[in-house]
Amino acid sequence: MLQKTYLICCLCLALSFSSFLAKAQDSFQPGYAILSNGTRAPGLIMFFAKTPWHNQRYIWMKDSAEVAANPNKEIKAKKYNVDDLKSYKVGEHSYEKVHYLDLEKLQVKNLGTNDHMMEKLTSGKITSYRYYSYPSDMFAGSKASIDEEIRKENNDLLNNWHFLAKKENDEKYRDVFDYDLQKYFEDTPEVLQKYQAGGYGNEPVTQKKGLAAKMMAMAKKATYSRMQYETLVAAIDDYNAKNAGK
Repeated sequence: MLQKTYLICCLCLALSFSSFLAKAQDSFQPGYAILSNGTRAPGLIMFFAKTPWHNQRYIWMKDSAEVAANPNKEIKAKKYNVDDLKSYKVGEHSYEKVHYLDLEKLQVKNLGTNDHMMEKLTSGKITSYRYYSYPSDMFAGSKASIDEEIRKENNDLLNNWHFLAKKENDEKYRDVFDYDLQKYFEDTPEVLQKYQAGGYGNEPVTQKKGLAAKMMAMAKKATYSRMQYETLVAAIDDYNAKNAGK
């Protein structure tokens, strides 16, 4: 009975999350870009809410001064590719250029372009980013079947983004959704204990053993983690604050 109730709750949460994504709108928002030569360029930047992987490859930006001087005129946006940028901020979202090879989804169009403008989630001893895999290069079939494949794939990409984290001088990024954060927090007991107890709003770490308990814990992590990622950000932020300057 408990498992059935849990599955129903998972379904409701997943549907609510999908509904939220469907209502998201692409829009120009205030921001600025730091170009590859160090120049700071303020402007209105397009934020791709429906297809956020585009935010990782390029930005479209309208010059702030030109917009202010021509409030009733449609100002043409200029495109900046990842190679033109160091970082940028649009609305409440901050992005930095990160070199990362997505070994799970290698594509012809992405080979040789493994720099991405990733949304920064945490800074400090543990630095982390949000990363979306990219849509497939090609589809085959009728227009209707291709449209359906694209729709399904886009939903999958939106719902299964990666929380990439690196501690200090680690050689590689780890996906927080698939990694045991307790290993990162071992050198700071107060953060570890609070995380284990669910003190950041996260799911408490189960101490139960056995196959059934482990399967339930894995199911909870897979279902809730992306919808509650802010709790993991809060834990890492607390860890970084307690280790600042160390």
